[in-house]
Amino acid sequence: FLAAAGSPPRAQDSCVTGSLKGVEEGQLVFVIMADYMDYDLDATDIAAAQDQTMQHRMLGGGYTNMDNEYDQGYGMEPGSMMSQNMPDQVANFLREFQYWIHRDVYVQNNQGGYEPDASVRQEKLNEIQTCYEYKFSKFSEGFYKDESWPHADAVSQLVEGDEVFLMLYKELYFRHLYSKLGPNITLEQRMESWENYTSLFDRIFSDDDDDNNLDRLDLPLPWLWDMVDEFVYQFTDFCRFRTKDLKKRSAAEVEAMAQNPKVWDSMQVMATLNRMVALSEINSILSDDKKEPEANKLHTALGSEIGIAHVQLVLGYYALVSMCRMHCSCGDYWTALKCIENLDFKGSNSDQVPVYMRVTSCYIALYYYMGFSLMMMRRYTDSVRTMTGVLMYLYRTQHLTRPYQYEQLNKRSEQMYKLIAMCINLCPQRNVEDIVMQHLQDKYSDQVGRLGRGDEAMYEELFAYAGPKFFYPGHPNYEDPSNPVNAKDISLTLNQQWTVFKGDMQQQQKLPVIRSYLKLYTTISTAKLGSFAEMPEERLRAQILALKHKSTGRLKTTKAGTAPLDGEIMSSSIVDFYLEKELVHIADSRLQPTFVHYFTNHISKLESLVSDLKVRVG
Repeated sequence: FLAAAGSPPRAQDSCVTGSLKGVEEGQLVFVIMADYMDYDLDATDIAAAQDQTMQHRMLGGGYTNMDNEYDQGYGMEPGSMMSQNMPDQVANFLREFQYWIHRDVYVQNNQGGYEPDASVRQEKLNEIQTCYEYKFSKFSEGFYKDESWPHADAVSQLVEGDEVFLMLYKELYFRHLYSKLGPNITLEQRMESWENYTSLFDRIFSDDDDDNNLDRLDLPLPWLWDMVDEFVYQFTDFCRFRTKDLKKRSAAEVEAMAQNPKVWDSMQVMATLNRMVALSEINSILSDDKKEPEANKLHTALGSEIGIAHVQLVLGYYALVSMCRMHCSCGDYWTALKCIENLDFKGSNSDQVPVYMRVTSCYIALYYYMGFSLMMMRRYTDSVRTMTGVLMYLYRTQHLTRPYQYEQLNKRSEQMYKLIAMCINLCPQRNVEDIVMQHLQDKYSDQVGRLGRGDEAMYEELFAYAGPKFFYPGHPNYEDPSNPVNAKDISLTLNQQWTVFKGDMQQQQKLPVIRSYLKLYTTISTAKLGSFAEMPEERLRAQILALKHKSTGRLKTTKAGTAPLDGEIMSSSIVDFYLEKELVHIADSRLQPTFVHYFTNHISKLESLVSDLKVRVG
């Protein structure tokens, strides 16, 4: 576990400051990639499952005039707050937030009993989502743009010491703090955030049946995903904090970290995620669904469970995705894909959208780490297919994206395009989406050309930019912070993943040249091919065997299962050949030219021109 590790490129904050994690779940217009995607879903089904109406409100289609509420303090009398340091508008917002967090969804039925009301619960979740994503951001921009929100101690009296709400408030408080201070956040604040997360997760997964406030806790999916995602992010940030320039840390900071080894410890974080998975029993539910798809236990549970039971189930699901990220960041790519083997990658019916797709940032993160893990396992074709699905989604939903999300989405897109460029150069493929190939040619033609020539510096540059930002998950030697061995060991660990990838890349430096000549012949002697490739015949034979070896591996097919590790051993090369004594025999694998895309593209352009002419004439 303490191998070289990495963390994903990330903005300073989540939905509070508009990073990738703030992408609205209802913006998803999923594109079916029939060649390799495992779903039979259309945009209508996905939009319905993700509550497009709610997203219409979030995009401004049905909001109460927040500007008036913002200016008027939600109707609160000026000066009515006991704490003069907190604006009345903020105080009233926190009270409103607290009210919706604890809103009871049980109503009395005709028999005199109580049962949950679906419409009341949906209203509660909608209002919590509004407070969480829109109003908190609104007040952060208005009152706390250059400072932190009031500490939980200052808010405690306002909410009458409500422990559940205060833990949720502190989760948002520290997230906002990280966005403002970034690497300058203090050690005490980092440790306090750790204590709050562990307390919050322990409380959610506790067996205390007498906690009525906790039983009523029900949170929207985006917040639950952001909660787990932020937990892992703060861990990776702390790893960089305790290893980078340790000798520059004060003696008090070094002593505090040495005396609290469990604070943001790698094994403690992984144990927390494993505990959420185990107590939610999400793996057994997903496994049962894979064995008996008709049972549909996951979606049945999500539709029937309310309150804390629903929160536990969803957190367990998102913990699986975060475990994939953790293992990928630590260089254990097989385990990263093994963690998510039971996820609902395929629904038995078209109206059952996979849970990870209900929160767009979760969907993007999952497929990014899946794609990177597959690439590091030399499954280049599957890696390209996985990341292409995300890029096609981003391409078709960019018009739905809020302006503040453009930067982060564009950065994530650039990362995946560059990973795809490296994969295609190491393993040329036929069935790559035209849009993706065109984008590579238009925007990265120079970089793609240098990759094709085997430029090691370009590979290293793209790997450093597009891959996860690696971190050291272990503890440095606190007793001797100035010891250069510390820095040397950490540096070797951080570069380990690039070293592994570079080794595979160097082994294939001559293969593109050999492959290009093989495509021109059906039979060629090794002596002639060696003269073309400018290498001795004996070395050429070794390179031909290397080409056969590097192009053979596990490949996902329609017959294989839906798990990321599933697949069949087969060749992914676009050139099929075999060596017989002094001759290389190449199979005629040329595809018959088709003009479907050519004609459809020109028909579309013609229709567009005709429409423009009609408008101008009219």
